[in-house]
Amino acid sequence: MNELLDKKSVSAEILMVFAELYKPPTLEFWKEIKENKLFEKLERTTENLYGIAPVSLENYLPESLECFCSMYMSTIAISEKGTTLPIESLYKPWTQDETCTLPFAHSKGYLQGDSAMHIQFILGEFQIEIPLEYKGMPDHISILLELLAYFIEHAPNEYTAEFIKDHFDWLAEYETKLKEVPNQTFYSRVTRFLIEVIEAQRSEYL
Repeated sequence: MNELLDKKSVSAEILMVFAELYKPPTLEFWKEIKENKLFEKLERTTENLYGIAPVSLENYLPESLECFCSMYMSTIAISEKGTTLPIESLYKPWTQDETCTLPFAHSKGYLQGDSAMHIQFILGEFQIEIPLEYKGMPDHISILLELLAYFIEHAPNEYTAEFIKDHFDWLAEYETKLKEVPNQTFYSRVTRFLIEVIEAQRSEYL
């Protein structure tokens, strides 16, 4: 039992690292990466836990925190036009409700879709407050990963399995979009690594 709990705890920690990678870079996180060899630990842990072949992120990391911040702003930042936002609603039909008559109802590329409403409901049920900058996009990948980490440790297995099934099937399309961004490889590598981790985690519940 303790071994199972430990595995769930480590899985949750891995997901929290990925959640941080999609947020604005901070000095504290940069130091964790550079001084505490965070990526080496992440790669070693995922290999030991899931049998995933090491995926090097260090080789694609910008050379300084300033460059890291600049890359974030030009690639996945919420506040910048033209960035490739890691938000689930954008990659799915806005709603599955067949009775909805809005002209964009079944189109992709819109915020606050069904997935966002579902996450908003979950957050409300658990009385979880999210940062103000995510209020209009509760299905941002960082929020999804933090919720998944929580569920792995605290929710029944069937609930966690359903959450993975419902909210992480858009990542391959997102990875494709990232690959179209010029002069950027880091976030597409992070997303490829994350997809492998999610698939390994999914297999835990089969």
